[in-house]
Amino acid sequence: SKTKMGGGNAQKSAVARARNLALAQKNAGGNSQLADKGKAMTIKCKICMQPFMCTQSEQDLMNHVTGKHVKNTWEDCFDPVYVAAPQIATVYKSKVKAYEGLGVTDQKKGYPKDAQIEEFGSREEAEDYIIETVDYINDKESITYVE
Repeated sequence: SKTKMGGGNAQKSAVARARNLALAQKNAGGNSQLADKGKAMTIKCKICMQPFMCTQSEQDLMNHVTGKHVKNTWEDCFDPVYVAAPQIATVYKSKVKAYEGLGVTDQKKGYPKDAQIEEFGSREEAEDYIIETVDYINDKESITYVE
């Protein structure tokens, strides 16, 4: 009796088609650059609801306030960002103040990498983070606040 050998071109094509179909189904909707950009639009003006990317500088946001909402303040348009710097037990009320206090000259490079610096939506969250991170700080009176 003869045994039939498998692995002809038709079989290889069918296997490749099945593999590519499975790969396409796995990646369906996962490679949209537009969707990723939409997810990054996390800052929103409270007055006109215009969204901004999470990487937008405070100066650009301030330009929005002075250009579109002349009669309003920063706090009317945007929630403040509180920056916690545990190594020096300090909370800064804005990114600009944090960059100044930490001696950062190039804001595009961000905060010093090894400093465990984090941003928060409230002063309390930032202070709690410092208390959790630093062993010898156990009350909010030990934390410096820079407005």
